[in-house]
Amino acid sequence: MHNAKDSAELALDDKRTAFLLQLFLARNRYRFAMDDVFRPMGVTDATWRTLFYLEQQGNGIQQKDLAHVMGIERPSLVRLLDQLEQKQLIERKPSPVDRRGKTVHLTAAAHELLSELHDAAGQVRARILHNINNEELDICISVFSRMLEASMDDL
Repeated sequence: MHNAKDSAELALDDKRTAFLLQLFLARNRYRFAMDDVFRPMGVTDATWRTLFYLEQQGNGIQQKDLAHVMGIERPSLVRLLDQLEQKQLIERKPSPVDRRGKTVHLTAAAHELLSELHDAAGQVRARILHNINNEELDICISVFSRMLEASMDDL
């Protein structure tokens, strides 16, 4: 027999599950919407995600650190970087702190492409977030920040 506390904990667990499911679905829908906008530009999911991560992390990030941030295995990243290097969107240089490692740098062509991608992404964001006000966005940002902090304990 469940008491009121057990029911409240179950309800909270159900809400947490529903929240994370909605977060996962929203993330996927956003990603699909971005893909739909970028595909006609000849930009794949792997390309735009890698370029955005590189831009956020800053030039000179080590390949192993980029793989970690992106949540992919190093061999998968190396293949991606090979493709981006062939398209002259990145260049790799020897790491100044790890002679076995390489750092990744965006090229001028990548910065030009990123400018176009940001314009297109802004249109997607405006469409998806049009009915969410500033206060709601602030709450979401706060919640996601706390989730990220809590997840750091697991690393």
